[in-house]
Amino acid sequence: MIFKTNPSSRQSAPLFWFLIFAAIFSLQVLPRLSQDSPVGDENIDIVDGFYYWAGDVISVPEHPPLAKGLQALPSRFMGLQSKSGLDFSRYDVRDAYFLTVLNRAHFADILTSARLITYIFGLGLGLLLFGWARKESPSFLLTVMFLWAFEPALLAFSGFALADLPLTFFFFAVVLAYQKSTQKSSMKQAVIIGLLLGMAVTVKLTALLLVPVFLILEFFNRTKTKAAIESVVQRWLWGGAAALVWVCLVYLPGTLFIPDHPWPLGLFLNAFKRIPLVFAAPSFYFRGILSHQTHWDYYPTAFLLKSPLTFLILLSLGFVLVFLGKIKWPVWQSVPPLVFFAAFLFNHDMGLRLILPVYPFCILMAGRAGEWMVLQAKSSRVMSLVWGGLLLFQALSVGLHYPYQVGYFNEMVPPDHRVYWLGDSNLDFGQDTQRLAQAAKDHDWDHVKLADFGGTDPKLYGMSWSYWTQKDLQGPQPGWVYLINDEMIQLGPAFCPAAPEILKSWITQAKPTGQIADTWYYFEVPGKVQRDSSPKILSAPVFVDDPKAFQEK
Repeated sequence: MIFKTNPSSRQSAPLFWFLIFAAIFSLQVLPRLSQDSPVGDENIDIVDGFYYWAGDVISVPEHPPLAKGLQALPSRFMGLQSKSGLDFSRYDVRDAYFLTVLNRAHFADILTSARLITYIFGLGLGLLLFGWARKESPSFLLTVMFLWAFEPALLAFSGFALADLPLTFFFFAVVLAYQKSTQKSSMKQAVIIGLLLGMAVTVKLTALLLVPVFLILEFFNRTKTKAAIESVVQRWLWGGAAALVWVCLVYLPGTLFIPDHPWPLGLFLNAFKRIPLVFAAPSFYFRGILSHQTHWDYYPTAFLLKSPLTFLILLSLGFVLVFLGKIKWPVWQSVPPLVFFAAFLFNHDMGLRLILPVYPFCILMAGRAGEWMVLQAKSSRVMSLVWGGLLLFQALSVGLHYPYQVGYFNEMVPPDHRVYWLGDSNLDFGQDTQRLAQAAKDHDWDHVKLADFGGTDPKLYGMSWSYWTQKDLQGPQPGWVYLINDEMIQLGPAFCPAAPEILKSWITQAKPTGQIADTWYYFEVPGKVQRDSSPKILSAPVFVDDPKAFQEK
């Protein structure tokens, strides 16, 4: 017998239940808004978003402006300095100068306020899940909300000013709106879907995967009547027109402030010309190897190793139950994750965050398996206890790893094996630099050698440090503390000229004195500091905070 639900016969769950899980979600995200250091392109996106409101829509055009504009909106009310009197030929240099020189005193507030916008999108995603599940059975609702509130990938990227979580929100919202339109189609609903689609693609270009998703869903909802076909065509025309109007509105500031007043849609299309340049010969880290090669099993492996075991068990059980005909998954829930996974099978191995939009759909699918387990409890309490135990296990697994949600791996991966499997935004994204600086202060370190491939200077947080020298390659020098992070070990050889020499030296063979946060290792060498006149090597990026040097950089 196939288990079916009848939402119309149930009373909707009160909003109070969402507020409980929202509080749990918030307790795991809000403190990190100020604790985590800037990651990836976060600084660049925030400053580009700041200048977007002044009409700059072409900085880093491959990253559409909607998310970064929204995330930077609070900073427009902070009275920040934006005119330097310098002429920058590169946007990333301009952005670094904006944060670390012009507005250094406001650096923390700029970052935290931008992340707060992403956190709101994370709550919004939970509200969308709650809105869909609230008329279902209590067991389905509880499973869905539990999996959302304790999903490490969603928790991690709800705390960064990046486009991945806003994209996930809009992607899910568009599909929900589409599903609603199949029940009662109207021009108004088509326009709403089109506007949401426009919002999604102006957050991140991968939202265009919604087009094949809709085509597949239309195929499954197909009908042969002439009136129905005309209705589909009208919906696509109205929706497409609404999406184009939104895209043009988002890029409109460029037509007002750029001298030649280009066509807004043309500015959007220019982003596609930049993509081959951005991804030209990138380096990827996977299973202990750094190479230019992509792997078809990268994203399935990342999903398997970084998703909580409870989530994986319920999702796997769902597949079995669907195969056995015990439950059904709606097509609109199963198609989007399949399309996303298929699109990224041979794409760039840059981190699980790129397929973040699959999570809300997979949560709904896993929720149905949890509901089935509770249904079986009518004849046996064992299954109900197992269901409750699985949810509790996920809460403990994820909660005990707080606040290091970026580097979360499930229990199949021993802590010392994480660095072998996955890198970049799956493990070390530069999020622990501030924690490093605090540890240096707590340990009273005044002689530090840094081996770091990252984007944030620890000096921003008050930590002084020095580059390695040729003498350091021969062995650890007395009186010094040596620091190295996972990012340097994994990706350093591709981006830091000195990394190969450093990684072939003593530091990869020696046992660390200890570990800081989730990604840093330190080696304390006893003794008195000796004078070292050997040449310095670039064991970390060249961080520049002098105005003239910025202009020459």
